[in-house]
Amino acid sequence: MLPLVIDFIMDYIPAVKKEIEHLRALHEISSLLSFRITLKEFSIKILAIIIKTLRVETAAIYTINWELKQLICLNSLGKDSEGILKRESRLKLKLGFGLVGWVAQVGRAEIANEPHKHTHYTKEVDALAGITAKNILCVPIILKNKNYGAIEVINKKTDFDDTDKELLLTISSYVAMTIENSELYQELLYSKDYVETVIESIPGGFIASNKEGKITMFNTQAQNILGLNKSFVLGKNSKEVFLKQPELPSILFDAFINQQQQNRQEIYVIGKNDKRMLLGYGTILIKNKLGHLAGSGIIFQDITEFVK
Repeated sequence: MLPLVIDFIMDYIPAVKKEIEHLRALHEISSLLSFRITLKEFSIKILAIIIKTLRVETAAIYTINWELKQLICLNSLGKDSEGILKRESRLKLKLGFGLVGWVAQVGRAEIANEPHKHTHYTKEVDALAGITAKNILCVPIILKNKNYGAIEVINKKTDFDDTDKELLLTISSYVAMTIENSELYQELLYSKDYVETVIESIPGGFIASNKEGKITMFNTQAQNILGLNKSFVLGKNSKEVFLKQPELPSILFDAFINQQQQNRQEIYVIGKNDKRMLLGYGTILIKNKLGHLAGSGIIFQDITEFVK
């Protein structure tokens, strides 16, 4: 009886040890999410953890360019990492081509412990990278039914098993979240740049304030007309900024409180070089994506010369 118990324990210990290593890897990866690092930096750290935990020679992360229907190597690490990058420069890895291309296309994880016997394994793909693949594990990078790419790990000393696959699938979910956040951030930057371009294109001054009265937008024309520096104005309360133009905070406040836009209004203010000028202005209401009132804005021109 005792020998059987000992055999059971000895068989069980490696499995427990492996489980602990996998949990440690996931903890290490989850801690990376709290750091402000680029997608490239994150991918290198992820690949290092994958190689160490799964004891593989090479690991790579691919993203999908849906427009070109092509896999792009985000990063690779390990023995054959340079070969993978060379392969990409020589071979445009089409979606669905080779094992990793197929996994990325269909969104299904695949273990190939005998790659040459696998239907979707393409020897030419690895030959271009100078890789002799003894075994391969590929998993898709998917989040909310959106396919972002695939992770490929090559040449483990022993065969890949389902626990390896489950670990890599869990890791891929972290990668998917990071890619999604990166894309959202890029979209946010684009939207911000677009809005700033539109604001700068207005043929006159433009000032916007939020519901707390803080200045959120102040274009170059406003700077030129009023003689106030944009960097000084943005983020500050309008009453603190427009000490020589107290009419402006009042106009913005009234527009917000009364929820009423005005057009073709005129008012005298003190502008650049303490010059008294007549402004022609109109006000707008600014709403958020939910349609709730978020602030108000004023568009104005110096019309002093036109009324002489």
